[in-house]
Amino acid sequence: MTKGPNTINAVIIKISRMEIKEKIKAWIKVQKFPRHSSDVFSFILGAVLAWYHTGSFHWGIFWAGLAAVFCMANGIYLTNECQDVESDRANNNRIGGTDINMDMTSTGGTRVLVNGQLSKKAVFIVGIIFFLICAPLGLLIYFGFHSGPWTIPLGIFGLIMCYGYSNPPFKASYHGMGELFMMLGYTALVFTAYYIMAGPSWYPILICLPRIITVGSLKVIRNIPDMDADKSVGKNTLVVYIGKEKAATLYCVMTVLAILAFIPAIIDTRSIFMLLNIPSAIYLALSLKEMLGNKWKERKHLGLACKYGFKGLLLLPILLTATYMLADLFGI
Repeated sequence: MTKGPNTINAVIIKISRMEIKEKIKAWIKVQKFPRHSSDVFSFILGAVLAWYHTGSFHWGIFWAGLAAVFCMANGIYLTNECQDVESDRANNNRIGGTDINMDMTSTGGTRVLVNGQLSKKAVFIVGIIFFLICAPLGLLIYFGFHSGPWTIPLGIFGLIMCYGYSNPPFKASYHGMGELFMMLGYTALVFTAYYIMAGPSWYPILICLPRIITVGSLKVIRNIPDMDADKSVGKNTLVVYIGKEKAATLYCVMTVLAILAFIPAIIDTRSIFMLLNIPSAIYLALSLKEMLGNKWKERKHLGLACKYGFKGLLLLPILLTATYMLADLFGI
């Protein structure tokens, strides 16, 4: 039986809808929304520390700053996906396998570009647009809400750290400086969140040391399974420079330091609510356990170390934020 025009049109419409649906899914995936929680809550932690320390809180600054952080994070996720497409394509040893799914155990990008679901040019342009949106938000915070004179310089520094992580001219992650740029970026994030609310202080950096150290250590461990693919395309990460053995040792040392770095917050709050942070410390300790005794050389243990470490990383700003809010509200 010959299909009529109406039937053919219906099939075309159905196919078009499926294609649009797949494109939307790809755009959602490439932006790594679950991982935004780490960036967003780090900013929230800095703002809450300002409230805890000074008793003041500016909602206008908070929402504008939160939007800027989201846009900045989206910019780095999207442009980084574009810069890493060749190493992702070559990466058959990534934790999580060669499928397109990316979760807490996977490394090596979302594979959206590798699988041709979106064009590299489109993703890069959208990433740059998100970076550009940060400019009016920063101007609003400075001129509209009259934050301090360091607001614009701090915003520019944050953009340099984010854009320069994988994009030229710095391409930090291609020259063994990716971990440094990430740690400096998160240091600037919590400092800026505090600063635009309450002025300059080393206080938020000291309290957020567990988060700052862990973001660097997790980058080290997640680059271990990706080392061969990265090296093959000229992406000289820190792991490529120092080798897997030293990288594993570095991760263990940094993880111990991250756990010890909870001490300033314990001394600062002297609150029973610091117990809320035990899950973060446990996940970091579990990650450390999977790395000891050369167990990391087995894919299973390295995957678990990544998984536990990333869970600890995500929980850190959330639980520290809850600690300071509850400590201030209940005074215990």
